[in-house]
Amino acid sequence: MQTYKIFIVDRNPIHNSLIKYHLNINKFQQVQNFPNGQECLYRLEKHNIPDIIVTDYDIGNYTGFDFLRRVKETFPEINVIYFSSLADPVLAMKLLEAGASDFIVKTSKLEAGISELLKNLRFILKEADHF
Repeated sequence: MQTYKIFIVDRNPIHNSLIKYHLNINKFQQVQNFPNGQECLYRLEKHNIPDIIVTDYDIGNYTGFDFLRRVKETFPEINVIYFSSLADPVLAMKLLEAGASDFIVKTSKLEAGISELLKNLRFILKEADHF
């Protein structure tokens, strides 16, 4: 099995830890957490490049669109998945049109959302001939 590097960007430390935990128990071992978009972008600038970034829409110092634009203009090959509590289909569609790979809504039962995230993450890796 190929090893994949995944970055998680979420201001909520509990969500950040839970997502990493579930990725780890599902055999994704190279997972790094970031509390904001600025720290993640700094790592990208240092050429620490993941296969996928899982990010919330509201990551503090960047809007979801600004963050996506910054990632895609330098590293268009990185898949960016939004995992957000914003249940706005118009916003989701605009992010997908701007280059996001997926938009998954965090529900009140976070683990159900994480299950959906894992399923879609595997699909994206398989589609990109990574899995």
